[in-house]
Amino acid sequence: MTKKPQRRSNDYFLDRLRAEHPAVYADLEAGKLKNPAEAFRVAGLRKQTAPLDLLRSAWSKASAAEREAFTTEIGCISAVIRSAAPISTSAVVSPAKTMSSSTKQTVPPMLEAEVRRIMTFRNLTTGTVMREMGRGPHDASLGMALHRGTQIKHDLIVALEEWVKENRVT
Repeated sequence: MTKKPQRRSNDYFLDRLRAEHPAVYADLEAGKLKNPAEAFRVAGLRKQTAPLDLLRSAWSKASAAEREAFTTEIGCISAVIRSAAPISTSAVVSPAKTMSSSTKQTVPPMLEAEVRRIMTFRNLTTGTVMREMGRGPHDASLGMALHRGTQIKHDLIVALEEWVKENRVT
């Protein structure tokens, strides 16, 4: 026996509004609310999409060129880094040098920007970067850290710092 899929159309929510929230339904019928969607939000049947959620959704759908154009337009630091003098990553990650190799942390923003800059300039994948650092190209930790902001081990950050020094783009 197959189960009938649920339908969440406006009719479904209008029926619920009429049954569960008659005062809000009366306001909708009287024209006090602009449209059914507003009535559903007032009654708490649907959530309003937060602007931050809309931005996240649009960002995930944007191409790399669109993201770069947007960050440049809003004056994001990554756009400034490309035009600035070379960055000293040793100053950026020096506090991390005192940590043990098993300690996990996110990639410092300035180091991340420099890694991305070199990768873009040389047209590298994260697997190639990992191979150049003497690690397995199928190790996804660097890619996850760059694309999703996950944490990586301290020894990988130290290796990244050395890799950036060796591959600095002027």
